[in-house]
Amino acid sequence: MRGKEKANKILKEYPYTGSDWIYELLDHLGIRYFEEKLDKASAIITSFEGKTAIIVDKYSSSKRKREYIAHELGHYFFHTGNMLFYKGKNPLMVSRDERRAEEFALYLLVPEDRLKKLINVLDPPSIEELAEEFGVTVEFMAKRLEEG
Repeated sequence: MRGKEKANKILKEYPYTGSDWIYELLDHLGIRYFEEKLDKASAIITSFEGKTAIIVDKYSSSKRKREYIAHELGHYFFHTGNMLFYKGKNPLMVSRDERRAEEFALYLLVPEDRLKKLINVLDPPSIEELAEEFGVTVEFMAKRLEEG
């Protein structure tokens, strides 16, 4: 299953309600969330007290935090969640898994149906307005629009 398909499946089961919906999804999935100072990563997914936990760099913007959470959820759904074991893994496999997690994040945070409703009009919003609507960075929105 591709990242887009998995994101759409989750959105069907737990419908998007706005940019902070990602935090509700974490609660729904029973995944713990923490913000800490991280030196070598922007976010990690790990186990904490027997539960899955996502830790995001506390100095990141709220938009980036949502993007990082969605990306880490991609790892959670596609490859058992614990990326700490990736250090010794084949770089080609890591690259493939990173692409899948990124695709998942793009479609999870910017649902296809909502995006189409916003852009299929006579005077569509700018990329900056779309990014604001979905609570993501302009760079993230640009990648999502490239995806189609």
